[in-house]
Amino acid sequence: MLKIVGCILILCCSAGLGAAGSLDLKRHCMELRILKQAVYMLRGEIKYAKAPLPEAFGSLGERLTSPFGEFFSNLEKELALRDGRSLSQVWQEEMKRSLGATCLGKEEKERLGQLGEGLGYLDLEMQLSTMELYLEQLEGDIARAQEEIQTKQKLYRSLGVAGGIFLVILLV
Repeated sequence: MLKIVGCILILCCSAGLGAAGSLDLKRHCMELRILKQAVYMLRGEIKYAKAPLPEAFGSLGERLTSPFGEFFSNLEKELALRDGRSLSQVWQEEMKRSLGATCLGKEEKERLGQLGEGLGYLDLEMQLSTMELYLEQLEGDIARAQEEIQTKQKLYRSLGVAGGIFLVILLV
């Protein structure tokens, strides 16, 4: 009886691990879409509302969900301190602090960091061009993430169940 319960628990846990991997793929794609929305909103704040960057970041912080809302709110607060750090430095620090637990990959975080380097010291047109370039790159990332979901989601679930069955057979 105890072996049967153990086997069931192993199968459930391994299936859960496969489902968790599948959910991480979905979460990654969702985070990329939120990031895209945030950059569009930032572009609108800068282009149409003519808002200074700290004010635009504060507005985004109020409208976006965590962790991106927290990221932009913290940017606004840190820039308000005026402690001599550049926007690029503050951006990099806040990325590490606020966006460390996201599903964004290393390359995606590097590009987001490059966006922060392009903001603040360039003129309005160059900032908008930097955001446009980033949005194009983000579109490619979203397309790749959606493709990964289609190809790997079923694989993760199947491997989770198959791994559980293998462990049960191995232990019995």
